[in-house]
Amino acid sequence: MMKKYFFTIILAALCNVLMAQLYVGHDATLYIGGNVTLNNADFIHESGAGPDILFGPGSNVLFKGNADNMISGYINFLNLEIAKDGTHMVSLQDFNEDVRGQMVFTSGLFNLNNRVLRLISPATLVNENENSRIIGPTGGSIETSLTLNQPSGVNPANIGATITSNKNLGEITIYRNYIDPYTLPAAAIKRYYSINFTTPANDNNLDATLRLAYFDAELNGADETKLVHWKREDLATTWLQQGTTINTTRNMVDDWVELSGIGSLSFWTLAENSGALPVEFTYFDVACAGSSTVLRWQTATEINTDHFEIQKSKNATDWITIATQTAAGQSSSLQDYKYIYTTPSAKTFYRIQSVDRDGLKKYTSVKVSNCSIDESWKVWPNPVQKQLYISMKLDKAYKAFVQLFDNKGSLVRHWEKQMVYGNNQFAIDMKDLSSGTYQLVISWDNGRIQKNTIILKQ
Repeated sequence: MMKKYFFTIILAALCNVLMAQLYVGHDATLYIGGNVTLNNADFIHESGAGPDILFGPGSNVLFKGNADNMISGYINFLNLEIAKDGTHMVSLQDFNEDVRGQMVFTSGLFNLNNRVLRLISPATLVNENENSRIIGPTGGSIETSLTLNQPSGVNPANIGATITSNKNLGEITIYRNYIDPYTLPAAAIKRYYSINFTTPANDNNLDATLRLAYFDAELNGADETKLVHWKREDLATTWLQQGTTINTTRNMVDDWVELSGIGSLSFWTLAENSGALPVEFTYFDVACAGSSTVLRWQTATEINTDHFEIQKSKNATDWITIATQTAAGQSSSLQDYKYIYTTPSAKTFYRIQSVDRDGLKKYTSVKVSNCSIDESWKVWPNPVQKQLYISMKLDKAYKAFVQLFDNKGSLVRHWEKQMVYGNNQFAIDMKDLSSGTYQLVISWDNGRIQKNTIILKQ
């Protein structure tokens, strides 16, 4: 067996310059207690090695020089700085990487190379700019997670998506991506964002404002004077233009576009305006009334809108129209609509398509319902002192996720339950919780179906 070596690098300033490569084998441990400069050198952690690179407080790895270099193997950086000459770059090679502190951009580029760079909170990007930034010409993502309750102008990890809402969003994970498998809109910038909720029920009626940043180098031929928000829903493959002129603000000096009045978040990018939108949806919901399905939707503005088509699908891909409703046509005030579908089938996806008099179309988000299934849903006793009992009847076996939130929207308890076809009953222990109001949320079928209710703890 080879002897295991322990290497220590403790530097007070950027005085240690390593050439060619810094190589850490699986039989070695490297402790970095100060600043390490890699001048035209790769950083390689041998494949299969364990967590054998340790960073002391305040330590930093600096890449500089006039050549391209790579990072190979999992490093788990504390602080990382890119200071390459000109357009020379550092590229990820074969592993995703984590940064737990600051990632500073002085000069040169950082190429994701179809990998994921995770910014572990409170990690952040510092001084990313036109000449020194993250790129993903072959794909890749920047990932960060953060709990956002009533956020006001919060830009998680400084990756360029600034969110404002008076609602408690809970924990969200944001990805800044570069190549969409479903193809970005025409004249789109070279980045898009996906915003994912740990509790999907929180992604509703947000009245949010979303500011998306970009670099001039990412315009990809797009006219920035025409940039607007485009959205792709979680279960959709098509990007749709969002918002109105009234709700859109541009800043072509600081390079961002902001949209207000957003009801829910999913996939977002910026692309050129394709023309006037026929309608602005602010709300869409599907609920059960006995064995019928009730669809409700709301518009904030309607421009030359002719009618709505109520559509359903078994797979969220192939859609058929089951009914139409006349639209208000021209409106700048809230308009409420409702349709009751009396012959639903099991696990059906729904959406509303608006059609204007010129043929332009727009869609709501996609909702799913199981109203034809006799899903008895009962929670007792309420108010509760010790044990809360839940009974449900399901159409097949599912893994269910049970979450309990306090009145501030914070997650206080969570469980996983394996449900069976037919009747299910289980209990959750609440005796050691403080008195007050709680929200119980149960989701299954990968979060597509949810039940929630308010519980009073005595």
